[in-house]
Amino acid sequence: MSPLIVGALLVAVLLAIAAAMVWQEAVKRPGDQALTYVLEDAVRFVHGQLGADSELSEDDIRRILEWEVIYLQGVTPRSDRDLQPVRVGGSEDAVQFISRQLTRRTGPRYSHDTIAAVLEGEAGYLASIGALGQPLDEEAP
Repeated sequence: MSPLIVGALLVAVLLAIAAAMVWQEAVKRPGDQALTYVLEDAVRFVHGQLGADSELSEDDIRRILEWEVIYLQGVTPRSDRDLQPVRVGGSEDAVQFISRQLTRRTGPRYSHDTIAAVLEGEAGYLASIGALGQPLDEEAP
């Protein structure tokens, strides 16, 4: 076999491998990438959802969301046997916890409804990044 034919075959194999790699990357689904909760993105999203007439600054929203993360860390199970669903948008317990913590540190600056609105806005952020699962039946144990 002539060196020209061998060289052409090697180039063809190289191009086939490159095409296979490009195809593999092109068909990757967006769902293959890990979902990432970015606090600053959530703050901007919620601030935009609340609108310009909201009395909350981005710092206020960040403070509320940070306390919600701390609350969720406290209810996180220590093993797979203890898994419990978490209500997106903030449960009554979450709102009360956040309210108590913020009142203890800064005084009563945020109403119950204000905290609940921020947590509902965060639920919208979670939905926008695809981080929500299927809704659970409320009556299920």
